[in-house]
Amino acid sequence: MRDDSDIKIFRSNREESDAGDLFSVAEELKFHIANGNSAKAKQLGKELAFLTPESADLSDELSALLSAEWIKPDIRIQLRILMVFCAEYTLLSELCPILATTASEAFYAALKEDAYGFYKSISNGAAMSFYYMAVKQRNTIKEIGDSFAMLCDAKTSDRINNLGSQVFLLTCKHIVKLIENYGFEK
Repeated sequence: MRDDSDIKIFRSNREESDAGDLFSVAEELKFHIANGNSAKAKQLGKELAFLTPESADLSDELSALLSAEWIKPDIRIQLRILMVFCAEYTLLSELCPILATTASEAFYAALKEDAYGFYKSISNGAAMSFYYMAVKQRNTIKEIGDSFAMLCDAKTSDRINNLGSQVFLLTCKHIVKLIENYGFEK
């Protein structure tokens, strides 16, 4: 029989780091559950699922922009998709990863329950990918407008491009205010 008593098992620094990261995440999660942030994030996500171009609680500036009579139904669908992107983008930008994920999961669950057909179309569509590529560009606002116009089959329309850019800016601003109103503890 072979004697293995002199063999040492070493733990890699990577394994120790992973265990430490996991512990940190668990502690952060406990913190957010205990102080009510997780519950607030879920509620925020559910609230955002009902954000549409026709929502009554939008800022006056955003409501005025979205109530323009020239906006056709197919453009309104693209506006809602853009607003969904704004919600996801702003959650990821403004909240810590745990709360952003919690809010996003509640958001999509509520959207799926309330508007399944719409949910399915954004799940299977490419629009969100175009918007994510746009925010990685240097001139995000212009790129969002360009992507919006392309998705509306109106690449050459400055009016549609401008609409997409303004809706992006104003919707993100609206969502930041909603997040602030929830009073998440840091």
